[in-house]
Amino acid sequence: MKVLMINTFHHARGGDATYTRGLTALLEGAGHEVVPLAMRHPDNDPSPWEHRFLPWVDLRAPGGPWAKARLLSRALWSRGAARTCARLVADTRPDIAHLQHIHRHITPSVLAPLRAAGVPVVWTLHDYELICPEGHLFSQGAPCEACRGHRYGEAIRRRCKWGQLGPSAVAAAEKRLHQLLGVWDQVDRFLCPSRFLADMVVQFGVPASRVAHRPNFLDAGPPPTDRARTERPTWLYAGRLAPEKGVDVAIKAARALPGADLLICGTGPETGRLRRQAGDLANVRFLGHLPQRVLARHIATARAVVVPSRWYENFPYAVLEAQAAGCAVVASRIGGIPEQIDDGVDGMLVPPDDPQALREALRRLFDEPALAERLGAAGAERVRARLAPDDHLSAILAEYAIARQTHEGGRRAAR
Repeated sequence: MKVLMINTFHHARGGDATYTRGLTALLEGAGHEVVPLAMRHPDNDPSPWEHRFLPWVDLRAPGGPWAKARLLSRALWSRGAARTCARLVADTRPDIAHLQHIHRHITPSVLAPLRAAGVPVVWTLHDYELICPEGHLFSQGAPCEACRGHRYGEAIRRRCKWGQLGPSAVAAAEKRLHQLLGVWDQVDRFLCPSRFLADMVVQFGVPASRVAHRPNFLDAGPPPTDRARTERPTWLYAGRLAPEKGVDVAIKAARALPGADLLICGTGPETGRLRRQAGDLANVRFLGHLPQRVLARHIATARAVVVPSRWYENFPYAVLEAQAAGCAVVASRIGGIPEQIDDGVDGMLVPPDDPQALREALRRLFDEPALAERLGAAGAERVRARLAPDDHLSAILAEYAIARQTHEGGRRAAR
């Protein structure tokens, strides 16, 4: 089978890129051919298809009004991406197209040439971009569903995108345009890593018959052996430093845990504010973005990894990777996270935005090292038992078959 794999990023950058790279390796390892379509970027992994990639779009690039207007129109609907996709489809004749993250860079403009060429389309959703102008169902510091029923003007009223009127208006216009052009109707199968996400997109109007729950996988490798322990306990956060991630909650908890060090691994728009919040706390260290192997070493010696999100997380790799390493995870009970953790069995769940609950859960793990080891070992077993790569590949191939049947059925009905 030949798969056209479309994702904005062709380098290590977030969960969508992690998943796309992993799925590509699985498909190629099973003898299938994968043709990638992505954006050109200096950090890209090497690819023989790089010359067919699209020019990079920097949505925050400086420029005058006309340059901004051209950039915004391209972010709404990229005719260049549609032309490139049409040529690639004509040259490679894929059996199926698998979309990942495409909003505001590649854009759903690629759907038209795919449909014209009779290529079935599967789309894995990694967040709420399909239904939410802001992309996270998060506004003004809290989960938000105000745009349900295509009420995208709410995004403008609430200044949902970056807290600014202009970007919020563009994001709302994008969703209205997609509604008018019937983007949802041009996809044969939507795949959602969490049941929560699957239920949410159906509640927002995507037909349930075309939505399936397919959890992400993780090639966890061999089970972890005895974990090394540092003399002074450490715990860490790894991910983007953004308001919805709740890193400020972790810093508040750290103030009452002076005997343990919080390592904050990542970068993002909240970096400056979080550094100011931490002030002169000696037990909070900002390590910035770390290579995977370096981050893995920190996780290997940490007493716990925290995921203190306050938004509807989908199925975060931050949980999976910590579990696979045998590290205890303390995470917010929100979104799809409870589907990854059985509280008290293979991790701990706490209410979002509750630094006291987070602090007490961590204090237990620091005071009871055996509990931390037991939860970590159970988490590692959970990942290996439930999220094996071979099982995921079988599920994806089955979804491809369903998409092809659905697509053919739709074509016959249209004749």
